[in-house]
This record gives sequence, structure tokens and C-alpha cells, in this order.
Amino acid sequence: MERPGLWKLEPEVVTKPWGLVHQSAQDITGIQVGLGELWLASAQTGPGNYSNTVSDPVLRRTLAGLLEEAAAEGGAALRQLLGPRALRHLQENPHRGKTEAWYVRMAQGRTGVVAGPRTAEDAERLKEIIQTDGLRPDIESWSEEVRQLLGIIEPLKGGQVFMVPAGTLHTMFAVGPDSRLIIDELQQGYGEALLPTLSKILLVQDDLLSVQVHPDDATVAAAAEGRLSIRQNLQENPTVRVYDFGRRPGEYPDLGFRLTDPGAGLRLAEPLRVTVARGHACEVMMADPNLARNRHLLEAGAQADLGPRYGSYRVLHCLRGEVELQVPGRAMVLLRGETAFVPGCLEDDLRMMARTDCELFDDAFPDITVLSSFLGCRGVQAGQIEALLSPPRALPPQD
Repeated sequence: MERPGLWKLEPEVVTKPWGLVHQSAQDITGIQVGLGELWLASAQTGPGNYSNTVSDPVLRRTLAGLLEEAAAEGGAALRQLLGPRALRHLQENPHRGKTEAWYVRMAQGRTGVVAGPRTAEDAERLKEIIQTDGLRPDIESWSEEVRQLLGIIEPLKGGQVFMVPAGTLHTMFAVGPDSRLIIDELQQGYGEALLPTLSKILLVQDDLLSVQVHPDDATVAAAAEGRLSIRQNLQENPTVRVYDFGRRPGEYPDLGFRLTDPGAGLRLAEPLRVTVARGHACEVMMADPNLARNRHLLEAGAQADLGPRYGSYRVLHCLRGEVELQVPGRAMVLLRGETAFVPGCLEDDLRMMARTDCELFDDAFPDITVLSSFLGCRGVQAGQIEALLSPPRALPPQD
């Protein structure tokens, strides 16, 4: 494979029953379409999964296909695309579960999330309620006991960051016709995907997602290798739905509570912002051994690089403004809503030139030691770094 350049990715739009209503489509056709997910950077394959197409340059191939082609050529080609650290992770962990991280981009109306039961006894009681009485789709009708067992956290605020370790029983909701919940999500690339992370946006309007749980790496590996008998193919679909409010078949409460870890639970992270250079601030929003997201804030005219170098590919998503990405022999303009894949071999070479004030997400497979050193060298205290890497459990607000 020739040395790869910058790739712009086409988003994949996924409809969901709980999605944000596409008002223009409804006005014209009378048909309500719910935009539930926007997959921005994924190499997942198999039923129900999506891999983004490279739209610039026009390669007419998906990211998954390009990674598979590189893998067929050998380790050196795949190393160019993923970077040495990300490739080593794939080789050492051929079957992976699903840890997630959420950034609340927008919370309007009544919005909330579920943090999961905190003890084995609470989990057992919740399982009993779900398997006998079930849960009504109207959260207003949920008893105080159910609310406490689920660990409901509301209201949400824009800017909050949550870590969702594997084993966390969770859901999210936006209640009322004027409600909106927009979540930027970064998660593990699960199963045998050749991209260790997956970047997407979740959109919820006047509804709630299924109560669900995701397995950890060890569980997925055990199932894939035949050491554990599970009805669901966790390689292709690691989301185990415990309760889906009667929308679809395929609820597995026994399996879901078997995978639920009361010691996991939703975690509330505190992002750390540092000044890197004149006109360039870098906010480390979320970090875990499996994933990391920075946000670059650039003033018009500022020039910047990617900050901490991990030995990993990078996924850049423009939130605001206009930025030019430059590597030797290639330049690309990224506008609001656009996403670029930066191969690992170009991590050191990339330069960002802000044409206007702009913000970008920067996703990668991290080196936690490098990240900690990056923050420490810029005056961040050790206790703050530890709180970012091991955030406290998110707790329901006290009356």
C-alpha cells in the first residue's frame, strides 16, 4: 500500500424509534423519520453495523474495507494506517467488548441518564421487577424504588462528560415533545473491528432508549472462543437489551443482569483544559486505556499540531468554524460537521491551520503515560489527572 493521506469520511445516518424527528421530511411527506444515530468514524462490519465511506479523495471504499486490504498486505501496511500502538492493541486483544464515553452536546427539556444499580442486591431486585411487572415507557409512572434502583440522574446539562464502563446497566431519555438530547459518543471498536474506536452522535427526542448493558473484553473473547455459551453474537452486536418497552424482539434480561457489574456504573468525568500555544487550547475531555477524546480550540490564524502523540491514528471532527489540515503533499479543509481520518503514519506530521475560530474533536487510541505527561508538563496537578482517568461514580442529585 502506498503511503496513505488524509481521508474525509461520509457520515452514516441511522434511523431509530427514539430519534430526533426530521422536520423537513415530515412537513413534505407526513412521514415521521427519527434520526437516531450519526456514525462518523467506524470500521464495524456485519448486520446492524456501519463502516464509513471515504468521500475525499473519492475511493468508493469503506474504512473497514481499506483496513482489511491493508491487513491482507501484512502488518506494515496496517501499521501505517493505525499506528504502532493501536495495531499492537488489536494484536493483543483480537476480541473486544464495549466501553463508552458520552459528551452532552445539548440537553433541552426533561433529560436524564441511568447510572445502574450499585449493589448485587439492588440488581437482583431490579431484575425481579423487570421480569414480573416490567417498566412502562412513561418514566413519570416509575416508582421511587425503580428510580433508585436504576440510579436516575437528571437533569442533564450541556458540557457534561460521562464514562460508561463495560458492565454498566444504562439508558438515556428526553421526555416531552420539546425535549432534545444530543450525545457525542466515543466507544471501543467492538468484536474484531480493525479500528479500535468508534465515533458517533446519538439524538433523542421525546423517548427513551432500551435499558441495556455491554460486555467487557473477557466476556466477548470467551464467547468467541466457545468457552461461554451466549445466545447473542457479541462480536457483531455487543448491546444486550434488558428491556426495550415492547418495541422489538430480542430482550435478554437474564443475560443482561448476568453481565451487569454493580461496581462499574456511570462515571462523571471532569475535562482538563490547557494552553498549548498562542491561540491554541487543548481540552482533554475523556480518557481511558481504550479511548481518548481531546477538543482543540483554535483562534483564527492559529497553527497547531495534535498535542500528545500516542502512536495512533486520529479522527478529527469539526464542531465549529473552518480549519485546514496539512500533511506533506496533501491539504484538506474541514468544515462544521465534517470528519477526517488521519492515518497513524501522519500523526507527527499533521498541522491544523485555523481559517476562522474553530473547535475540533480529536479521537484516538491513547497512551495514558504520554497523556499524563502532556498534562503534567502544562501545570495540571496529579490529583486532577487521576480524577480524569478514574472519575467518580455519577450520583443522583440530592433533594
